Amino acid sequence: MKLSALTGPLGEQDNQEVELQVQKSGKWVSLGTSKLDPDAWTATFRIANWNEKVATPYKVIYYEKRRDGRDKPDVYIGTIQAQPANRQLRMAALTCQNDYAFPYEPVANNVKAFQPELILFSGDQIYENHGGFGVVRFPAQAAILNYLRKFYQFGWAFGDSMRNAPTICLPDDHDVLQGNLWGEGGDKMSEQAKIVGRSDAWGGYIEPIRMLNAVHKTNTAHLPDPVDPTPSIRGLSVYYTEMVYGGVSFAILADRQWKSGPDRLGIEVGKTGEGEDPLYVNPEYDREDLQLLGKRQENFLKQWGQDWRNHTLKAVISQTVFAGISTHQPSPDRYLKYDFDSSGWPATARNRAIDIMRQSKALHICGDTHLGTLSQYGVNKQRDSNWAFCTPAIAAGWPRWWRPDDLPLPHQNRPSHGLSQTGEYLDSFGNKIYVYAVGNPEVGQSDNRYIQAHEKGSGFGFIIFDTERKTYTIQAFRFLVDATDNNPNNQFPGWPVTIHQDENSGANKLI
Repeated sequence: MKLSALTGPLGEQDNQEVELQVQKSGKWVSLGTSKLDPDAWTATFRIANWNEKVATPYKVIYYEKRRDGRDKPDVYIGTIQAQPANRQLRMAALTCQNDYAFPYEPVANNVKAFQPELILFSGDQIYENHGGFGVVRFPAQAAILNYLRKFYQFGWAFGDSMRNAPTICLPDDHDVLQGNLWGEGGDKMSEQAKIVGRSDAWGGYIEPIRMLNAVHKTNTAHLPDPVDPTPSIRGLSVYYTEMVYGGVSFAILADRQWKSGPDRLGIEVGKTGEGEDPLYVNPEYDREDLQLLGKRQENFLKQWGQDWRNHTLKAVISQTVFAGISTHQPSPDRYLKYDFDSSGWPATARNRAIDIMRQSKALHICGDTHLGTLSQYGVNKQRDSNWAFCTPAIAAGWPRWWRPDDLPLPHQNRPSHGLSQTGEYLDSFGNKIYVYAVGNPEVGQSDNRYIQAHEKGSGFGFIIFDTERKTYTIQAFRFLVDATDNNPNNQFPGWPVTIHQDENSGANKLI
């Protein structure tokens, strides 16, 4: 069992340790202390031989040193739940929390009311503008403090749910204070990017490695150990791993860290494709040597897909969807053909990743796009591969729309529900996708920030894993609803949906 506690920055003379206690037979028993990391201010406990069959109350205690010698305890209390066994696993899935809707009370209250056994935050726990603190990039210690003061807003908003539920948390581009991220394995962003002041058009990282490692630690220190902990370029830490919980195996990936940058091809991000034929697939925008997951993660996926010990269902978790499911941004009238931020690019690397993933029969769960979608990948033909659930943003900032029928893009085999903008398409990179449901934003004018979030298509996802029936039930809730009242209008059109495990390898039943 691994557990991380975050205290906030402390002084050199302050106590640098945190204690973990658990309740046994009605008494509190200490499991020892853990030293705080001096950058991330995170203390991580690793407890061997944990009894996962019993719900166990816990206390994390920080003793504040006082001048009178009487240390003052600061206590955080929760329960480490019993791991689900022989029953459904219920997971809340969330992404992208722009601070205009902080503290996201409707979503936070719904997640708390649902009492999920597992929670996923797939990235963008912060944005550069969070809290009005601005962006500090150098020196590294100042950049870390600038990041941390934003990250703690995430804990304030969702701490009540995370207190009693295991939480998977992934960093994404805005978490490392970049508009887009093509990580190039940890390489340094070009000096040209720093000169022009943009962080969203070049490959590599703009922040110092020390700051990046603090971001990784605050988000992922409590996850199972990395499959291969060898740092990537310049000593950047890695976190890709497997977690088996409740009869489900999760492959946890970083689909940005090794991704190639579009500057390798001389692409000017943000202006590509405007005025170009929507049906034209540019062959110059793909190349065999370009990476998406990188060879290390591809090799891990191959091994993971063949290993079925101690579980009956699989899911892949990463930052974003492996397709370009967006046609217009940031307004419904601005057609932007190529979105290199999507993991539909580069196409050859995308197809290679899906070919590997198909054997696992895993559902892909992700976020980032600010547009909730349920789709099925195709590689050799339409619908021959895994389903992907890209969850709605908690609070969407930059809006995206999927409006292929209005371009128009040709489609085939619209789902039986008959909703527009659905069916089999080719995205702008030539990838085969079957879009079953999409939560496009409304065009609203409200001054109320919660109504704005609702109109922008914000909300959250919820997945029920039935390990006995081998099914996934996928739900997508709107922002400003009471999700507990069973009103069918609480969810975006096309949801809920139940798919069978075999459909993630192309044995399709859903029409």
